[in-house]
Amino acid sequence: MDDLERLVLEVRKIATERPDVVYLGNCYYDSGECTDGSVGCLLGQALQAIDWPIYERNPQGSIVYLLFNEGYTDDRVIWCRDVQTKQDSSREWAGCVKYADS
Repeated sequence: MDDLERLVLEVRKIATERPDVVYLGNCYYDSGECTDGSVGCLLGQALQAIDWPIYERNPQGSIVYLLFNEGYTDDRVIWCRDVQTKQDSSREWAGCVKYADS
């Protein structure tokens, strides 16, 4: 299992455990509060959980940019982009994953 697969699984896990959480921040992986008091966006929290802090190289870069720089170009990158797009629009995390899956 590669790092991107681990990331997708962790995003799914977090969204399942905390489906109604909404990210209130301004598109940051490691800052900005969520409605449950946690810090960092959904993808940022997943990246931290799997100990893959690729955002430290460019903390304001989109997930697509970060993953392309790591050499990933498959459909999972688009899935992550879709999750990030919805969560940056103040959507609850379960809805972000559902949108990306559709």
